[in-house]
This record gives sequence, structure tokens and C-alpha cells, in this order.
Amino acid sequence: MASLLALGSCLPSEPTGSRSRPAETTLLVRADLSGTTVATVVVEVTAPDIAARLVFNISVTDRVALGIITLPAGSDRTITMRAYDAGGVETHSGAVTVAIQPGANPTIAIVLLPLTGDVPINATLGSFAVTVTPARDTVTVGDTVTLTASLLDGNGTPVTGQVAWGTLAPAVATVVSTGRQTARVTAIRPGRTTIVATYGGTAGPATIVVAGWFATPTGSSDGDGSRRPWDLQTALNGGHGKVQPGDTIWLRGGTYAGTFTTSLTGSSAAPIVVRQYPGERATIDGGSSTLETFTVDGQWAIYWGFEIMQSGTARSCATCLGLRPTGVYVRSAANVKFINLIVHDVGHGTYTENTAHNIEIYGWIIYNGGHENSTRSDGHGIYIKNDGNGWKIARDNVIFDQFGFGVHGYTEASSGQLKNLVFDGNVLFNNGSVSDYTNPNLALGGTGIADNDTVTDQMTYFSPGVGWKSALIGFQNLLNGALTFRGNYLVGGSDVLDVGYWQSLSVSNNTIVGTGRMVDIHDTSTAGWQWSIDQYWHDPLVAAWAFQGIDYPLNAWQAVTGLGATDHAFAGQPAQPQVFVRPNRYEPGRAHVVIYNWSSQAAVLVDLTNVVRVGDRYEVRNVQDVFGTPVASGTYGSGVVSIPMTGVTPPPPIGGSPKPPIKTGPAFDVFVVTSSSP
Repeated sequence: MASLLALGSCLPSEPTGSRSRPAETTLLVRADLSGTTVATVVVEVTAPDIAARLVFNISVTDRVALGIITLPAGSDRTITMRAYDAGGVETHSGAVTVAIQPGANPTIAIVLLPLTGDVPINATLGSFAVTVTPARDTVTVGDTVTLTASLLDGNGTPVTGQVAWGTLAPAVATVVSTGRQTARVTAIRPGRTTIVATYGGTAGPATIVVAGWFATPTGSSDGDGSRRPWDLQTALNGGHGKVQPGDTIWLRGGTYAGTFTTSLTGSSAAPIVVRQYPGERATIDGGSSTLETFTVDGQWAIYWGFEIMQSGTARSCATCLGLRPTGVYVRSAANVKFINLIVHDVGHGTYTENTAHNIEIYGWIIYNGGHENSTRSDGHGIYIKNDGNGWKIARDNVIFDQFGFGVHGYTEASSGQLKNLVFDGNVLFNNGSVSDYTNPNLALGGTGIADNDTVTDQMTYFSPGVGWKSALIGFQNLLNGALTFRGNYLVGGSDVLDVGYWQSLSVSNNTIVGTGRMVDIHDTSTAGWQWSIDQYWHDPLVAAWAFQGIDYPLNAWQAVTGLGATDHAFAGQPAQPQVFVRPNRYEPGRAHVVIYNWSSQAAVLVDLTNVVRVGDRYEVRNVQDVFGTPVASGTYGSGVVSIPMTGVTPPPPIGGSPKPPIKTGPAFDVFVVTSSSP
């Protein structure tokens, strides 16, 4: 039989009546799986003249899929790639239809798009495979790094040849060849570039990150911002013109003493970022200064993740106001984001001028701010106003134990308006409770018009026996414009929801829990209002719903106001814990978790599926001990995590307070979840 086969292979053509078999081509398949959960890659090949689809399993090693496929040359070859996680669930897919020629072929690129929330996968197929090591490196300005290209032919055999090198962003890093398959990269300025090695029509990439500019507490104005870091004010001044749109200024760990002003200006496509260096704690301490600790001008900038506080001890005086200055003063700024800052023991956490436009205050933790005099307390977590030119957004902030209000949307008519304000997903608890004066957790209203505002998904809490109004919308008898008040969860206070005068008011899907007055409406007319599907936890037969100064049971209040026909009330309080999980929009793997522990459980199960990736390390901290030991940690498997509800002792205000902060656990607590790859 072997002889016959050998003889047949020497025939000049196939036997009469048979078809000639097309030549076969071998292609190398390579896919970078970084940042994904992919464990298996499968390649399928179909074509009109291929009777049964060809299927190939591509091996995965060190987050790279690399293998060989063999297919008949010809036109209309559809190559489909699918990726699967360790459980066999398909996570990505992509396909391309091409003509394959005998012998060498140009590189084919396929993008595998995620079927869930993962990142895309870039794959290539070609006659050669080019792999560059290191595939990724992070350097500082002036550093050099050596890259090496490895070449394989279609059979997986190493090849020696002259590689051509190039950089996609020569302003960030340059590259020069130093041998047949080596090159030297030099970092020029902060940014990111791809260095490409090309051989035989096939390219292999490497990512080079030039880490950014650096400031340190011991930096200097004559530093270079890299190996010799700047002081903070020099960095915020732009580093003698070196800082450009798209750059990042990293704040290394330590305490930056003093007050600072920034006017950094990026662009809409390339904002300038000022951010705490990963794994370190950068603290700006305004000390006992009477100036705002961090004043912001400029535009298209992002301030991210660092701490702002004041170590001065002054907390009371007879007649003064603003004894402790504002932490973050948003002065002449536009298109600026403030992300995940921790601001404490200042005056107001932040104050925004009326004409600062398109400002987002996101993910902050604010506490222990303010002071008091002989007639009132002051120091709000977020003090905000807006002239209606663009938006101001306060979202996913946690504010507690302020001397003043939690969120205070307020203005005098002579100095501003309250237009186009968005309050979403903020957690506000026990604000005002450390002072001698009661204050609301949330207030929106002043002597300047409020209009086109939204208050959604707020979570408020007053401990039993403390607190005034949980939420106050409207001020005195000023007739405001339009407000949407939806999906809020309000708990505690002598009056839970206080409502002023509005031309157009939409109140819906709120949960209101309390033992005092549930709703107090001051407006003399509810024409133009919509009020529906709210849930109250209070005996509906008790006169706890007010209109124009008179208290009514729920059904009588519904009749006299014409509101809330679809509202319902339940005596007592909820029987099971209420858990809210707010994933962070800017930092994957981070979230705020809010737990109303109605059943007083020792621990509550919380589903982190939409926050932490399977296999990542996670830590859960109580926001009242945000720099302390995690209350829970581990490697995330899937599903729920048990969070202890024993509570922590709240941090005492620097300089003291008339009343001590109240421990909220086990009845209520707020946690911050962080996670990272192993």
C-alpha cells in the first residue's frame, strides 16, 4: 500500500474524472487577550467550496493566543474567531471574509468584539508572526528601553531577518534600530504610543507609556517634572509650559502643605489630568490658612483621587462666618471634572461659582467640614449654584457629619441662579448632627430661581433622635420652575420631605421612611404637579402628611392635594435590608455600597457581580474609616460578598465638635469597594 501511494504521488496529474485539490496555506494566528477573562480561542473557516467547516483550537499562554491554522487557498474564505472564558461561556466573536493565496499572504486583522462588558480583542493571521518584547513598558521622560522582535514563519519556525521599526506618536517616544531584530526607544514626553516592528508584511506592536509629569511634597520649581519632580504649585502652573493637553500630572504620596491655585487648560479631546499616584496617599493640607485650600480656574481638566483637608483646629467663634475656608473652590472654571476626591475637616467641601460651567463633582467622600457661631452652623459638603449655561452635576458622592448641610443648592437672587443642576446617587447622612444646630441632609432652593433641575436616587439617613429635614426642595415662598424628584430613598429626620413652590414638579418612585412628618407641602397650588408611585413607611392613619400648614392622614392628604393617588403607606419599617450598589463610572472595580440594615443583621450579603471581576482582589472599607483596615477582603469568586454591619467609630472632627459624631452601624452604613488584578 505504501508503494502504491508513493507511485501515485509521482503522477503528473490527478486520475481522469477527479478534481484537482487546491493548494493549502498555513497562517499563524495571534491574539492579545490582556484585560479579558478569555481562556480558550476557537477559529472556524468556511467557504462555498469547503464542504465541512474547519475548526482549530488555539492555545493560550500568558494572556496570548498563538497557533497555526491550515486552509485551502481560494476566494470567499470566512474566518470566524470566538473566545470563551474558563466556564465555556462565549465572551467575544469576530469574523472576516478574505481571499487566501498559496504561499505568503498579507496580514489579516480581526477585531473580536465583547458580548458582555469586556474589552475588544485584536487578532492577526498571516504568513509570519512578529512578537515584540516587552509588549508593554512604562517609562518616564528621558528613559530608554530596548525592544526585541521575534519572528516565526507559517510553520512556527523561528526566522532571522531585518525588522523595520516605527512609532505611531514620535512626539511621545522615538525608536531607532540597533540590530536586525532589536531597537531602542527613547521617551520624549508624557503620553502613550505604539511601537511597531514589521517583517514580511506582518506587524507586531508594543505599547510604550511615558508615565507623565510628577509632583512631590519635596519637589522644586526648577525640577524637570520627571526624575526631578516639581513642587505642586509649579505643576499646577503647567510646569514652565511643559504640561500640554492630554498630559497627566501624578501626585506622589505625602503631605502638600499650603493653599494652591490651578488654571490648567487642556482640550475637549485631551483634558489634563491631575491624579494621585496609584497605591499612594497624596494629601493637600491647608493648615490654618484663611484662604481656600484648592482654587480651580482653567478648563478641560480632571482632578482625581487625592485628599484635601485642613489641620487647623478652629471650630467656633461668636460672630464669624467661614471660619474654616472651602476645600475646593471652583472659581473661573469650565468643563472640569473632580473625581473620587476625599475632602474632610475643611469648611464647605466645595463651593462653585455661579458662572463656572459644565462642572462634575463625582465619587467624593466628604466629612467633618464646617464650624459654628452663636446663631448658626456652617460648612456644607457641596455648596452649588448655576446660571443655566451648561450643567453642574453632583453624582455618587458620600457626605456625612458636616456642621452644615450635606448638599446645599442655594443662591441669593443677587448672586446667581439654580438652573440645570443634577443631583444623582448621592449618599447623605447625619449632616448637622455634630453641631448645636439642625440642618437638612439635602436642600435645593434659595432666593434665586431654581429651574430644570433633577434630584434622583439620593440616599439619606438620620440616626434616631437627630436630624431636621432629610430633603428640602424649594425655599420660602419663591416660585421656582421645573424639578424632577425621582427614585430617592429618604430615611429619618423630624420632617422627611419638605416641598416649597414649583410651577412644574414631578415626584415619583420615592421611598420615604420616618417616625415624624413624612411630607410637608407649602405651595398653595399643586396645578402642574405630577406625584405618583411613592412608598411610605409610616402608619397611614396618622396625620403625618402636611399641606398648607395642616397635617392629614395619607388618604385625606391625597384628597386635599389631588396628589399621590398611586402612593402607598405601610405601618412600621421595612423587614429586610435595603442594599444599593453604585458602580463607579470612572474606575472599574470600584463602587459605593449603601446598606439600610432594617433587620439588624450581623452581616449583609451584597452582590458585586457588576463591580468586581472574577479572580480580582477586592477590599471593602467603611467610609467612616476610609483609610483604615478593610472590613472585608479576598479574591472574588462570583456572586455575593458578606459585609459585616458592626459599624465603626466615626472620625472625630479636627479641633472637636459640640456633639460627637454618631456611630451608625449596625442600623446603617456606607462602604467603598475597590479591586485590582492579582
